[in-house]
Amino acid sequence: MRTHLEPLSTNLVIGEPSAIDLFDNQGILLLSKGKPITQNIRELLQRRQLYTLKYDLEKSHAPQKTHKFSNSEYQDIIGYIREIFEDTCLFSVGRLKETYAMVDRIINELERASQVYIDLNEFRIFDNYTYIHSINVAIIAALIGSQMGYNGQILRDLTVGAIFHDIGKSTIPLKILNKPAALTEGEFEIMKSHPVIGEEMLKFSGLPSEALSIVRHHHERWNGKGYPDGLRQRAININAQIVAVADVFDALVADRPYRKGLPPYHALEIIIAGSGKEFNEDIVKSFRQCLILYPQRSVVTLNTGEIGTVIAIHQNYPSRPLIRILFDKYGNYLCDEQFCDLLEDLTRFVQSVDFSYVS
Repeated sequence: MRTHLEPLSTNLVIGEPSAIDLFDNQGILLLSKGKPITQNIRELLQRRQLYTLKYDLEKSHAPQKTHKFSNSEYQDIIGYIREIFEDTCLFSVGRLKETYAMVDRIINELERASQVYIDLNEFRIFDNYTYIHSINVAIIAALIGSQMGYNGQILRDLTVGAIFHDIGKSTIPLKILNKPAALTEGEFEIMKSHPVIGEEMLKFSGLPSEALSIVRHHHERWNGKGYPDGLRQRAININAQIVAVADVFDALVADRPYRKGLPPYHALEIIIAGSGKEFNEDIVKSFRQCLILYPQRSVVTLNTGEIGTVIAIHQNYPSRPLIRILFDKYGNYLCDEQFCDLLEDLTRFVQSVDFSYVS
């Protein structure tokens, strides 16, 4: 099932409650279902600038193929990255070739399917956040790059730069990295040094300049409020902009000593809120299009305690799927078909997701 915007032709009466949600041509909600029709809404209708959301039942569309990295694949990659992070003297031409071979393995896995999802919770069983985070960021960055048309050596350089983006943190004291409270001003300045340190560590490793720029500039922000150089907009290397989005998303969903990780849908909404401010709008758009938070047939638990299965993803709103409710909040199986469209019911949201039912 897909969704699309369709021009509204129904007559509207000012003051009466709307029977449906009303959108503009960009998919932005103008009036929620049940809210009274205003003069402005009526004028938009007269100018043919009012739309409603329609559902398309899948007909000839083939189901999207998805792929999920296995634990063994993931452990192999983590073991390799662990070696590099723990012994910087391993940076040599030979090691660089091995690194690209590992990057090719990641890219080949991603290319096996039209869409890829990552069960982040499953991968959090390992003991060192930095290694896992680096690989997750590389996978997400490769997804975004592929969505933007990257391939060949360009995609390889993006992915390898993403793998090493936080290598400078290997020099930061663990008491700062894992501090279960807010950093002091001095501690934060030490933390902010890791992009420059990382670049220095890799300067003579043979990595291309594109990858080095990612390491130095992945904390720069679109509005110029990042570090270390305060670059803004197009002055920031495009690959560093991609890794910035991947980096923030994975950091938000990860459990840290000082906070619990956010649900993926919430993290995505934070990224979207930063579009055009902290992040490049085009990159955020590509990220939204390539990330499947809730694959079809995955089983989800809502904040209400209800359990259901995802039956459709809104193309423009991937964090608000259409769900068939299977069990009520008391655990009782529902014989009758009941549906919950999270795009319409904003009081409910996905609290957890089980991927084991996805083929």
